[in-house]
Amino acid sequence: MAESRNHLFFECPYSWNVWTEIAAKCNLSPNQSWDQILLDLQALRCCRPQKLLSILACQCVIYLLWTERNNRLHRQIFRPPDSVTSSVSGTIRSKIAALRDQPRLSSSMFAIWLA
Repeated sequence: MAESRNHLFFECPYSWNVWTEIAAKCNLSPNQSWDQILLDLQALRCCRPQKLLSILACQCVIYLLWTERNNRLHRQIFRPPDSVTSSVSGTIRSKIAALRDQPRLSSSMFAIWLA
């Protein structure tokens, strides 16, 4: 299969597995279409913490899937989808924790993420 943005994010079963797990934690309806995901994120009508968490989650998934792709291609290191999902979750928790100067926002985002 030819590599494309749409295949990597999120038509490929591997990336779809990661995305559906993370989207569920953000109360998002997962979609396989890159364009539709962007439209859905732009159209979110929810509280600020929920919207920021959803955008952060999408960014983390994309970044860590791209890292996984590069590790497979250039270093022959292969991880199962649940390992990438765990990395995404850890990255999101770290990013939320880094919002120390905004305790209400951080607390709200953690509450949504851990629900």
